[in-house]
Amino acid sequence: MSQQIFERLITHASENGVVIPSPEQARWIRRLNDADASLMAKADVLEHQQITRQIRAIQFEHDAVRYFAVLGIGEAESLPDGLVPTELTPGTLTVVLEQSDIQPSAKGLEILEAIGGLHGGVDGFEGYELSDITRLYPSIDIFKADQNYEYTKNVVRVLGALTARSYVDGPIAPSGTTLNKVSEVFQSGPEHVPFESVLQGMLSISWGGFFLELYRAIEQLYAVPRLTTLVEAWPTSLPYRSLADLLESHLAWRPKEDDALAKIIAECDDTVVTPLRKSFSAHRDGEREITAEKVAADIYKVRNSLVHFRAALGTVQRTNEEWDDMISAMLGLVKDVYQRHGDRFNQELKA
Repeated sequence: MSQQIFERLITHASENGVVIPSPEQARWIRRLNDADASLMAKADVLEHQQITRQIRAIQFEHDAVRYFAVLGIGEAESLPDGLVPTELTPGTLTVVLEQSDIQPSAKGLEILEAIGGLHGGVDGFEGYELSDITRLYPSIDIFKADQNYEYTKNVVRVLGALTARSYVDGPIAPSGTTLNKVSEVFQSGPEHVPFESVLQGMLSISWGGFFLELYRAIEQLYAVPRLTTLVEAWPTSLPYRSLADLLESHLAWRPKEDDALAKIIAECDDTVVTPLRKSFSAHRDGEREITAEKVAADIYKVRNSLVHFRAALGTVQRTNEEWDDMISAMLGLVKDVYQRHGDRFNQELKA
């Protein structure tokens, strides 16, 4: 396994115009102990999630211990519950580099300096120091996971929680309160939340991108209120997702978006609806009652202005503070609707 890592380093240096001497010679990282060597050889890699060229996470287990390796994110100000940082070792580094195919961040000359003069053909060589190899790659953080926490089963949820806790230099400016809310969605949100969409939204280059990913997360549940009424009159054990697919495929039926959104919002309690009213419908302050239909219409208008490039729709002009309030309110809505409808919508189809 180690030899493949060094072959990759040698190739990377060559692509930078630097030749590493004696490329055929064996190279390895100095061994730590038997337990670490066993982890290197026998770790069971469960999942690998790549977000960008350098940001990714790997979930693996060994001797009933669950590990997460996270690459390319900044240092978290505080760690989510259920994750304990642990030192990088030759074994965990080898698992990460083998499974992630991440490219070195070092230039060719830096690789030459690190591995060019020493190798298996040199008397007395016992392996490279771990630090000599780790500095050739982007930052790698290793965590042991407490398996009593449900979210640690899912590499996207762990990566999302850590990213929210370390988000200090992104292209948008969520408040600490909103970032905590994002982290809570990953840690304690209902299991069927489309966590990839939430993570993609948080990593967007614009507030509008974040909003649209949260809107899409809710959008897939738009058929639920109508399906609930249908099932009351026409009982079936089919999951709502299957029913929605059948209705669209065979009858070309789809819910009208603003109407469906209004029905979903109307089911929520005031702790969810009030932030939506304040952030999306503040311009209606003079109206006696801001109904779920009006709030839905205002949210849908923002969606249309971001999705469609038409002069009549205009563009969405909001301050950072206004966007932050809108995103925070949408996060509350996502968590609430999946708490109520996620299981029924996504239940397994019975054989």
